[in-house]
Amino acid sequence: MTTSDVASLYEDFPFPSPAEDAPLMDMIADHLPFVLRDSELEGWEVLDAGCGTGSILLALAKRYPRARFTGVDACRRSIEIARRSAEWHEVTNVELVYGSMPELDLRRRFDLVVCCGVLHHLPSPRAGLRWLTEHMADDGLIHLWLYDAVGEHSRMLDRELVRLLTPPGSHEGGLATIRDLGLELSLADYGFPTGWTGTPLTAAEQDVADVDAYLNPVVLPMRFADMPGLFADLPVTWLAADRVYHPGGIGLVDLAGEETETDGGAVFVRPEDLFDRSALRARVRALGNLDRLRAIELRLRPTGFEVIAGRGVGLDRCVPRVAGNLLPIGDGPGPGVR
Repeated sequence: MTTSDVASLYEDFPFPSPAEDAPLMDMIADHLPFVLRDSELEGWEVLDAGCGTGSILLALAKRYPRARFTGVDACRRSIEIARRSAEWHEVTNVELVYGSMPELDLRRRFDLVVCCGVLHHLPSPRAGLRWLTEHMADDGLIHLWLYDAVGEHSRMLDRELVRLLTPPGSHEGGLATIRDLGLELSLADYGFPTGWTGTPLTAAEQDVADVDAYLNPVVLPMRFADMPGLFADLPVTWLAADRVYHPGGIGLVDLAGEETETDGGAVFVRPEDLFDRSALRARVRALGNLDRLRAIELRLRPTGFEVIAGRGVGLDRCVPRVAGNLLPIGDGPGPGVR
């Protein structure tokens, strides 16, 4: 399968919504204060790689009017909807570009690169990640959202069955197969009990979500333990865990216990807190960061997770919690890893 096969799917079912007046998705905009020290992002250049119809990108641009945003997507229809949506929501600090990574060269670099739910749909995630790092400024940051293989195991089996029973190249036929099997993606499994925007999905949006979930020709779920190898030999100097998405909600990983209280409704996840017995809690505390993350995955069964990476003084631009979640890069030892 190729990038064009994936783009073809989204031409028929643009993600996450085919409606230009759909509510925007604040999941990243609401989260940045728990990642970055800078509350305004004044003068920042931000890239959303694989922006789709612009729901996350435009929410970010509205929240941070002093920054400049660029959205890139390989689906022409998605870019067209995003342009109309920007007009509808009166967002002016956004540029939208049609093209696919890793072929596209934007000829500039960005302070923050966001890539949400895209890398695992590329035939070569490593090639896509290299493209992201090449477009990151010297002191820049990359923020990734990926499917977690632990919580997505059952869906991957359903996806395999749908594709087995669907005629090749038939997106509408695939949707009919999904309906015949009685399948429907629940956003509650990703920590969104009332939908991404706080409102239920429309029928058209549910179709888009289900096609994305069960018909996408390329899906490569990963785990936190895959991240050191994924980033090996790429031009980043540090890598850290950020969040987990699971049926119980969305939690900010806090391996070092940097956060002392809940702020703004945030929920902090520490692996030892997931166990009642004191002996188990002590064993979890003795683990290195990668194994502590394994404990979180095996206990919560997350469907998605986020990591942050960067170079230069990028880590200093983040809140202390991020530095407490550092992971190794490649095969070498790293902070908090045994």
